[in-house]
Amino acid sequence: MKTSQTLLALTIFIGASIATAFTFPADQKAAFADKYWILESSVVSPAIDLNMDGKADTDLRVMMEDCEKDDAEMFKTGGTVMKHEGANKCDEEDETISESGTWQYNAATKQLTVKHHNTDKPQTMTVKEVSGNKMIVTSTFTSAKGKHNITAIYKLK
Repeated sequence: MKTSQTLLALTIFIGASIATAFTFPADQKAAFADKYWILESSVVSPAIDLNMDGKADTDLRVMMEDCEKDDAEMFKTGGTVMKHEGANKCDEEDETISESGTWQYNAATKQLTVKHHNTDKPQTMTVKEVSGNKMIVTSTFTSAKGKHNITAIYKLK
């Protein structure tokens, strides 16, 4: 009898652990949440010609306009992504702060999934490090040239 009760309790515990590992409850706080982050660097390896100038690029920021390089994002607890346009706005009529998408985080796998309103597909990244003023995430994508790894470093605004 004790064995079956212990097995039942263990099964319930494991089931509850699995269920909570794959959700982001509104009251859960990720270490990177509720802070504005600016993309400091984004390195792709192996390099790929992103801007079609005939030269292989290693920094994904080559695809960003100068006015976007001071923009910051906040992953608000509850799943909303907020964008801060920064001092150098691309369009003076843009709001300084706006909602730009949604996000989910799986603490067990360290997978951060972000769906921006202006994109068709969500992007999934692995959170490698979060410190007081730095966050490092990695992701991969496949091009006609094969698989590419991206390491993005964000600094606290």
